[in-house]
Amino acid sequence: MNKTSKVLGLALAMGLVVAPAFAKYSEGPVSGGGSIKGKISFKGDQPAPIEFVLAKWPQSEFCGKFDAVDGVRKRHDVRVKDGGLGDVVVYIEKIESGKPFEKIEAKFVSDGCRFLVAEGEGPSRQVTVILNSKKTGKKSTLKVLNMDADESDPKTAAGVLHNPHGYDVKGFITKTTFNKPLPNKDQEITLKIKKTWFKKGESFLKIECDQHNYMNVWAVPVRNPYYAVVNDDGTFSIGDVPAGKYVLKAFHQKLGFKTLDVTVAGGAEAAANFEFAAKK
Repeated sequence: MNKTSKVLGLALAMGLVVAPAFAKYSEGPVSGGGSIKGKISFKGDQPAPIEFVLAKWPQSEFCGKFDAVDGVRKRHDVRVKDGGLGDVVVYIEKIESGKPFEKIEAKFVSDGCRFLVAEGEGPSRQVTVILNSKKTGKKSTLKVLNMDADESDPKTAAGVLHNPHGYDVKGFITKTTFNKPLPNKDQEITLKIKKTWFKKGESFLKIECDQHNYMNVWAVPVRNPYYAVVNDDGTFSIGDVPAGKYVLKAFHQKLGFKTLDVTVAGGAEAAANFEFAAKK
């Protein structure tokens, strides 16, 4: 027996070798799958919006043309429609194999001094998904496009400077993932998702402009293609799910994470409903 084999044997005997918590996802056809359908509800009245006095930041006159009244922007981080909560991502936390990925890129824009999920990328303009590169084995990217320019001001006619600053957020802990300036209109940055991002469970990406701190957009990392960004009324559906028992998570950037156990039977529809409430 060589030295390596002896060391491995000793480690196994002592219980020091632990299998990874998440194996890389394997893509393939799904036979006899089921689906998960449900609704994200909100208990109580919709909270008041956050107010930002734009004069505290650069380009207040230009930025005040969008979603603002008398220089004050009101941003609804919690949006409720017919009792349903919007801007939520629902996803299966762990699944070893299943349907292929359809999306490996997250796209964002700065539009009217607002960071938004690019139009056409999903039901929400505030939240989307981003692939966890380490856990999926997929090479994935994120893009941010600057669409802002103020032609009435010679200093910003070529573009309003935005500075997308990405943070890996876990509870109250934040870690910078990227920090890139976008000084010109139609300028775009493309970044590879690094394996060092999102190493901790229930972490997410927040993008904030260093020039205009009220500009935010969010993304939650996923390890497989079994996710859904909910509709405005909180409804969602996830299809082609292999039969089995799963941990389903719901993420809202303001209200946090919730977890639900769900069992999917072949050819059947499993119900999964979450309820959020305002944090006290």
